[in-house]
Amino acid sequence: MKNSFFLFVISFFLFISISFSQETMEKNYATFGEFLSEQNKNISLIENGLTLEKTKEIMGPSLLVKVPKIGKMKVLSKLFKQPEHNDKYVQNPEKKVIILWYFTTPKDQNGIITKSECTPILFEKGLVKGKGWKFYISYKRANRLLR
Repeated sequence: MKNSFFLFVISFFLFISISFSQETMEKNYATFGEFLSEQNKNISLIENGLTLEKTKEIMGPSLLVKVPKIGKMKVLSKLFKQPEHNDKYVQNPEKKVIILWYFTTPKDQNGIITKSECTPILFEKGLVKGKGWKFYISYKRANRLLR
């Protein structure tokens, strides 16, 4: 019994350290919509040809979003990773494609952020090639992305 408890404690601390290993910033918002507006504003600043590093700088670090109780809405204190998801594809040694997925559109309120709730930003050779679902789908069809 003691061994399983000890293993649980170690696993818990390992999970916490991995979860917060990337830079995280705490930020207070008046409403959740304010957070979403900021995310979408930042996405709008991303242009083709921008570097991966500059894009990550514009989007900022992972955020611990805090929103106070408003009416029937509960208090929110949730970590949003920046980006939420990322994919890497290698077409050939010269063509490496990276897709960063940033949370912008809540659909389910189940606490799990899926790619369908994110805006994809696609990089080819380290530079933004395009963004958004329409671009992602057409690029994926035309280039037959394989992992």
